[in-house]
Amino acid sequence: MRRDTMTPDNRSPGPPVSVLVAGLGNLGGVILELLAREPGVGRLVAASRDEARGVARVNLARLGALAQGRAPDVTFAPLDITDAGGVGDLLRREAPDVVVVTASLETWWLPDLLPAEARAPLARAGFGAWLPVHLALPLAFMRAASAAGFRGHVLTAPFPDVVNCVLGRVGVAPACGVGNLDEIVPKVRHLAADRLGAPIDEIDVTLVAHHALERITFGATPPGELPPHFLRVARGGRDVTREVDAEALLRAPYPLAWGPVMHFLTAGSTVRLVGALASETPVRLHAPGPAGLPGGYPVLASRAGVTLAPIEGLTRDEAVAINERSHRFDGIARVEADGTTVLVDETAAVLRETLGYDGARVAPDEAALMARDLLARFREYAARHGVDVARARRMGA
Repeated sequence: MRRDTMTPDNRSPGPPVSVLVAGLGNLGGVILELLAREPGVGRLVAASRDEARGVARVNLARLGALAQGRAPDVTFAPLDITDAGGVGDLLRREAPDVVVVTASLETWWLPDLLPAEARAPLARAGFGAWLPVHLALPLAFMRAASAAGFRGHVLTAPFPDVVNCVLGRVGVAPACGVGNLDEIVPKVRHLAADRLGAPIDEIDVTLVAHHALERITFGATPPGELPPHFLRVARGGRDVTREVDAEALLRAPYPLAWGPVMHFLTAGSTVRLVGALASETPVRLHAPGPAGLPGGYPVLASRAGVTLAPIEGLTRDEAVAINERSHRFDGIARVEADGTTVLVDETAAVLRETLGYDGARVAPDEAALMARDLLARFREYAARHGVDVARARRMGA
C-alpha cells in the first residue's frame, strides 16, 4: 500500500476542514479554485486587501465548482495582513482549521521577465536575495495569529525553506510550507516508473531537499553542482535507487512551462496537504519548512498536525544538516539564532553591484523596510532594461 498517495485506503477522513486562503494573487487564486472543488473542504474563505478583485475570484471559483458538480461554501473577507488586529479578528470570527498564506510583497517570477542580459547577474545571486520580499507578510501574519491565540494549522507558500526557518527562530513557526521539494517528487516517481516499466502507484520516493534543488531539477538554473540532498526510490518496498539511477532522474530533461502557470503544480501539492490535514490517520507526503526547519522533508500530516516522517538510515539531525548545507545554493550563508539571515558574499555583492542595494543581513524586524527598498531598486533596474514591473505584475498576478 502506498504511503504518500492520498486515497481512501490510507487515510481516514474526518469532518470536512474549514480553510482560509490569505492572499489572492496568482497562486492564491489557483489554490482557491482547486480547494473549491475538493470534497474534503467545508467552509472556504478567501481573504485579500482588494475586495472587488477578491469577490470576483470567489465568484469564479464558485461557478467553476458548480460547473464541475460541487456546491462549495466559499466567501470573501477583506484582509490587510499588516493589520494585526484585523488578522486576529478574522481568525477568531472564522476559526478555520487550516490557513494557507500565499501573500508576498512580490511574485517570485518577475525577475524572469527581464531580458537575458539583465536577468543573468540577478540569477547568480540566488533566490535568497529576495528573502525580505517573501518574509515580511508571513512574519506579520504569524505574529498576529500567535497574538490572537490561533491554534489551527498554518501553511505558508512564500519561500518556506528559509522563511519558515526564520519564523521558527522568532517563535512563530507555521505547521509547514507547501510545494518545492514536493514538486520534485512527482517527476522522480514518473521517470522511475517509466524506467522500470512499473505502475506509478508502486513507486515510493523519499526525498530530503532544499528549494534550491528544484530550480536545477526543472532547468530554471543552469546545470551545476547539485545541492546536498537525500534521495531513495523504492518499488513495492524494495530499494531500487541504484537500479533507476535516481540521481540522474533529478537532472533528466523534463521541460515545464515556467512562470505563473507553475502555480498549478504548487496548488496541487497544497490541496493534497490540506486534504491530509483532514485525515484522522497520518498521511505520508513531503513538505518544506515543517516546524520551522530549513528545507524540505518527508512528513506525516493529519488532523493532529504535521511531523517529520522517520527515514531509515538517516537521523533527524542528519536530515536538517543536509538542508542547512543547501542554503548557500540559494544565496543564504546561514540563519542565526535570532532569525537574522546572512547572505553569502557573492549574493550580497551582486545586489550591491547590480541594484545598488545593501542587504547582506536580513533581520526579521527590518524585512518589510528592506523589501520596499529592494523592490524600488529592482523596478528602477527593470525600467532601465525596458520592463514595466507594475504592468507585468498586473498581467501575471
